Amino acid sequence: MTRAPRGLAAALIAAAAIAVSWTPPARAATTVDRIVAQVNRNVITLSELEARLATLSPTQLAALSGAGDTKQKVLEMMIDEELVNQAAEKIGILVTEAEVSEAIRSIMEENKINEDQLKKTLAASGTTLPAFRTQLRTEILKNKVLSYNIVNRIVVTEAEVTEFLNGKIPEGAQPVFSATGVSDFDGVRIIFLPSSPATSRRVLAEAARIKAEIEAGLPFADAARKYSRGPGADSGGDPGNLVVRDLQPELQILARQLSPGKVSEPLNGGDTVLLITVIQGSPPVPSAAGSAEPADGGAPAESFSSDQRAGARRQLEQLKIRRRYDSWITDLRNSAVIKVTL
Repeated sequence: MTRAPRGLAAALIAAAAIAVSWTPPARAATTVDRIVAQVNRNVITLSELEARLATLSPTQLAALSGAGDTKQKVLEMMIDEELVNQAAEKIGILVTEAEVSEAIRSIMEENKINEDQLKKTLAASGTTLPAFRTQLRTEILKNKVLSYNIVNRIVVTEAEVTEFLNGKIPEGAQPVFSATGVSDFDGVRIIFLPSSPATSRRVLAEAARIKAEIEAGLPFADAARKYSRGPGADSGGDPGNLVVRDLQPELQILARQLSPGKVSEPLNGGDTVLLITVIQGSPPVPSAAGSAEPADGGAPAESFSSDQRAGARRQLEQLKIRRRYDSWITDLRNSAVIKVTL
C-alpha cells in the first residue's frame, strides 16, 4: 500500500503557502511558441513556462520577484524537475494510477473529508482534481527518487541529536525552541477562507472580524467549524496531524512568533486567506548551558523528552536531505547538456 509522502497530509495547504509547489510543466497551446531551455534530449517551451507562471498566486510571485528575475527562477526550477524526471526514468522508477489514487485516499482520510469536499477545497484554491492528481504523481515520483538516491543514506546519530538540543545548531537549521517556546512538534490549527483578487478586501475584512471574535472569547475550534472552508473545518481547524515543522518556511516563522492560544493576523495567500494558531505542549525551554530547565526553577532535567528528541532528529534529517539533494542536483546539472535560451 502506498501512503502519501510525509507532508502531503497538508498538501491542500500548498495553494495558500508562500513557496512554489512542485508541479510538472503544463502543456499550453499558443499561437507562437519557442524553446526556452534544452535539458539533455528534452525541451521546455515558452508556453510551458508561461503556463507555470499562470499557476502562481500573487504572493508567490512577489516572493519570487524578491529573489531575482521571476521567469528565470521558475525556469531553473523546471529544469531541476526535468533532471529529476530523467533520473527516475533512467533507474526505472514509475508511479502508477493506483499509487496516486491511494495517496488521495490517504489525504482524504487524514483530513476527514470525502471526494466532493476535496473537489470543493481544490476549486477554492483555483485548481481541479485532475490537476491535483498530476501534482501528486510528480510529488510521489520525486519522493521515490529521493529515497533511492538520498533519504535511505541519511543517518542522524544520538550524539548529533543531543548536541543539537544543547545548542550546537548546524548552519541552515533552526533551534527546536523559539523565543515563545514553540517547538517543531506543536500542533497547528488553521481557518481557511477562499479568496480571489476580486474578493480579497472583503475576505480579509471577514478574517479580521473572525480574529476579533476569537480574541473576545470564541474558541478557535468553534470558529473553525463555523467559518473555515478548508481541510479540518469539521475537526476544529485541524488539517490532519499538522505540526509547526510541516509548514512552509514563511508560515513557520509566523507560527513561531505566536504565543500559545494567540491568533495570527490574516495571511493573504492569493487564493486563500488564513488564520493560524498553535496548540502548544508547553515543552521546557533549554537553559544557556543547553539542559532543559523546569518551569518551577528547580534542578535542570536530566534529559530532553522523547518529543523534543524526535523534533531535533527530524530537523537534522531534513537538513541533511536538503544538503544532499542540492549536491545531487548540482551533480545532475554538471553531467547534463543544458542550454537556456530565455
